Amino acid sequence: MPWPLPNGEAARLALARSYPFDAPEGSFLFRGGVAHPLSTDESGSRLFDGRTPVIAHGSNRAPQQLRRKFGDGAEIPVTRAWLGDHDVVYSAHVTQYGSIAANLRHAPGVRVAIFVTWLDRGQLARMHETELGGENYFYGCLAEIDLVLEAGPAARLAQAHVYLSTRGCLADGGGPIALAAVAASGRAHGALDQGAILELARARHRPDEHIDTFILRNMDDSGRRAALIAEMGEAALLMHAPNFHRLES
Repeated sequence: MPWPLPNGEAARLALARSYPFDAPEGSFLFRGGVAHPLSTDESGSRLFDGRTPVIAHGSNRAPQQLRRKFGDGAEIPVTRAWLGDHDVVYSAHVTQYGSIAANLRHAPGVRVAIFVTWLDRGQLARMHETELGGENYFYGCLAEIDLVLEAGPAARLAQAHVYLSTRGCLADGGGPIALAAVAASGRAHGALDQGAILELARARHRPDEHIDTFILRNMDDSGRRAALIAEMGEAALLMHAPNFHRLES
């Protein structure tokens, strides 16, 4: 676990249920452990020089998650953006902190709100530490996309880097399940919040357990969590990301 879990069952349950965590409504500069509005001057400044644009479609869009990973000393510009023909859906795996995580999936006709974290070399290495090595994510470049930035060094990007789940996506009725917390237009499939998706997973895989027990055991027992992920994968949709070029895992 690259950052410590809170003490106490109530705090752990609250953490698991709060994914993907609160994000600002617009672009921001993560500095001093908190989000500051990104000014027009900063948007066009050298603040972005030498940084890699990495799509944040799950918890990495949230200042509190960036603080867990980078502490108070990092400075990271984060721009809100709209990505065409994709949606943010649930991955078929449970995290060490008890949540069912996000994945990005090609979805023709859908336009989804995401964020772009602009990481320097050291920050990208730290992000790799938190995302890779657990067999849950690939890192690579998503090319030939229509990514419209609300701030930053360009109005549009045709490619950006991203972490995509190796586990595929949870399905319901043959289609993916989107994150209700993430704004989108044109969705033809359903969307659930974190509490509802955890309940769905419990009902499917551990129907005799109370939901709190289900969450806490998944957090505390890595072997049980791995077995659950394997079960979830049996009915998962395969990763669908045309023009994704894998770089690391």
